[in-house]
Amino acid sequence: WNRPGWSEPGDVVEIANQFSAPRWPIAARMMIGAVDGWRKWALFAMRDGGAWNKGPIALLGDASHAMLPFAAQGAGMAIEDAAVIAKCLESSPTNPTAAFAQYARLRAPRVTRAQRTARRNGQRYHLGGPVGFARDQVIRVLGGSRLLSQQDWIYDWRMP
Repeated sequence: WNRPGWSEPGDVVEIANQFSAPRWPIAARMMIGAVDGWRKWALFAMRDGGAWNKGPIALLGDASHAMLPFAAQGAGMAIEDAAVIAKCLESSPTNPTAAFAQYARLRAPRVTRAQRTARRNGQRYHLGGPVGFARDQVIRVLGGSRLLSQQDWIYDWRMP
């Protein structure tokens, strides 16, 4: 993405081509045609980790550790960040610098793993041709429950 801003109008022809037959059923293609206007936006992510704190200032969520949407964890990580910040501040109410440093130490490994998972999922989800077909077959064999269980580590999080 090398244009100003983070979003711009989408081209309906470009979008329709992405959802062309025979890969997509007619109902999906009809929905594409029923929309009056489309937007497309840039996807930005930090490689791993992020900028967490400096002295008595801390960032959380995408401000600290932007991630791609392919694990659906941006908001979840921000909520967890807030909970950990609150706990760290409770432990060191008179020393926010120490509290925020502790917050960064506690959160960085988990957020880095979530960022890597999102990046890896994005690569998998966008495979095409024979490799994409093979991916789809593996997903069918795994089934929804087994596929979802691969992210149990995300949903089973407990406050440190």
